[in-house]
Amino acid sequence: MVKHLSLDKIVLSLTSFVFLWTLVTDAWGYSGYLFNFNNGTYIYAYISRFIWVIPAILLIIQYNNSLYIGWKQLFSHPHFEKPLIIVILVSFIYVVIEMLVYHKGFWFNEEINLSLEIIKLIVVGFVEEIVFRGWGYNVLKKNVSTGKAIILSTTFFVLLHWPAYFIKLYRFGAFNVSGIITQSFSALIWGIVFCWLLEKGNSLWNPIIAHAFYDLMLVLFVG
Repeated sequence: MVKHLSLDKIVLSLTSFVFLWTLVTDAWGYSGYLFNFNNGTYIYAYISRFIWVIPAILLIIQYNNSLYIGWKQLFSHPHFEKPLIIVILVSFIYVVIEMLVYHKGFWFNEEINLSLEIIKLIVVGFVEEIVFRGWGYNVLKKNVSTGKAIILSTTFFVLLHWPAYFIKLYRFGAFNVSGIITQSFSALIWGIVFCWLLEKGNSLWNPIIAHAFYDLMLVLFVG
């Protein structure tokens, strides 16, 4: 029996993912309460994101026949073809330019735990791509036009980055206006790019690789 979802229910599911992230994000300071030791923030980052992504995995499996790309193809091996290579090269060049602008020369972030940061950013890329491209864009593409699927899924991807700013405003009375504008614009551009990578490669691993690579380069060389 084929399971179908209305557009309203798809939008509700994506809204729920943003709301769930609002509850579990470490902007609330959970890691400090739960893991009062060095690198506790990393432990919470791993746990919270895996909890957050479970509903998306279940939705992908349950509504497999309602997806543009079925789950078996979705999680097939990555395709290191021209689109992925171009995105990786462009993101690397962009990060280098940012580094030179902000730091006036070569700079490397020595304040992070490199191995734990790499794991964290791989996890971030993995779960966010499952939610917004593997589920969001993928199920929308089967129900609406490609343009609408990109706009809707990317809009929720942008909104995911907002709660932390408002939580910090509530907790500390400070609101980073430039930060939310910059991150929103970045999420908008990259959300569109990741949809394109999924479309071109028919594998979720392509946007996962590009997402994790960009985040890692940004943390290492821009901070």
